[in-house]
Amino acid sequence: MKKRSEKLLCWVAIITAFHLLSAFDEVSVSNETSRHSIPQDANDSLKRAAFEVLDSKCNVCHRKQNPFKVFSIKNMEKRAPKIYTQVIVKRRMPKGTKIRLTNEEYVTLEKWFLTQNIN
Repeated sequence: MKKRSEKLLCWVAIITAFHLLSAFDEVSVSNETSRHSIPQDANDSLKRAAFEVLDSKCNVCHRKQNPFKVFSIKNMEKRAPKIYTQVIVKRRMPKGTKIRLTNEEYVTLEKWFLTQNIN
């Protein structure tokens, strides 16, 4: 019984630390947004369009399969390099055959990646 409570406390501590780190990262990411040379309104609309792709095509599975990696408007810039690798370079995501990105969605994401100085 004692080991079970110790394990539970350990998991609670890990999850709490993860949430605190995520909150800190989201604050620092929002401060970096203003550094892009693209006009803010164009950058915002491109970011929103990219988020719509991530939300409609990626978050559908991430919410169920990988809830710690659900994309939000606040964390997507921080995760852009990994998204780029999985979606554009390796073509691993989205997984399966049910959800596919259209050519327009790929173009939207690639344009957004350019604003992130990834490719």
